[in-house]
Amino acid sequence: MTASQATSAAVRHLALDATAVATCARLADRGIPAILLKGAGLARRLGTEGRRVYSDVDLLVAPDDFDRAEALLAGSGFRSALPPGRPDPRLLWYERPWYAPGPAPLVVDLHRGFHGVADPQAFWTLLSASAQRLPLAGGTVAVPDVAATALLVAVHAAMPGRSDRPYADLLRALVVFPVEAWRAATVLARQTGAVPAFGFGLRLAPGGAELADRLGLPRRTSRTQWAAVRRVSGPAYVLARLAELPTGRDRWRHLVPYLLPPPTAMRHGSRLARRGPVGLSAAYLLRFARHVVSLPTAVRELWTATRLARRSRHG
Repeated sequence: MTASQATSAAVRHLALDATAVATCARLADRGIPAILLKGAGLARRLGTEGRRVYSDVDLLVAPDDFDRAEALLAGSGFRSALPPGRPDPRLLWYERPWYAPGPAPLVVDLHRGFHGVADPQAFWTLLSASAQRLPLAGGTVAVPDVAATALLVAVHAAMPGRSDRPYADLLRALVVFPVEAWRAATVLARQTGAVPAFGFGLRLAPGGAELADRLGLPRRTSRTQWAAVRRVSGPAYVLARLAELPTGRDRWRHLVPYLLPPPTAMRHGSRLARRGPVGLSAAYLLRFARHVVSLPTAVRELWTATRLARRSRHG
């Protein structure tokens, strides 16, 4: 990172930290507690302040408070980063991005759960019970304790999106967190239904597999997990998920929204779709053609993910 890039990142971090504090305070004023999942709190836990780059604010609220929190953000000048109208079924159910008011494009990702966590209510209950206060940007925010941070780091590494940061965070956490923290994180994983993602994430890093064995975490993995961590194409991930669904009805409900997303979603992401009914129809046809062209690559990616999943079953 150059000096100018470091300065730019530092300025952006200050703005994000101030946004986190202000948003948490606004939510708290309405009786909605929130926890800063990553950002400055994670950098502090990992000892990487000033070096770890983060680009948004991830706030966790109780599942029962999620709708109220979204309404509050909307009424406070935040703009949804998602299409208007009914939600796109392909979107992650546990988080929604919002643009904070102001000239800078700062994003607050509002969470009611986390990837790989099967019981979001238990996740909130346990994290909020052990959360600690962190001085930040002239105020304070609640952040996960060390055990919850260890859980988050490993689970995030299991589905990193397009970023290398989750894996780098995992490598650092394996160095700085004591074994006791990982044992406590394992308990949290069992209590929140996050054991598969937690174990898979840990096994991705050198030394993590040995630790996972010591913690009694399962070795079995799925093609969907490997598809996510290998950052396969969208069609390949859809095929991986499709192959693991139990019934034809489940597969159909999974596939149709991907092939035919709602018109609002199409207009949100395509200029062509915003050119009236003809443009919308053309956008759907173009989308279908792209899927057909990408199918051979998607099948190859799916086969690789399947092979890795099978290999994991045999140790």
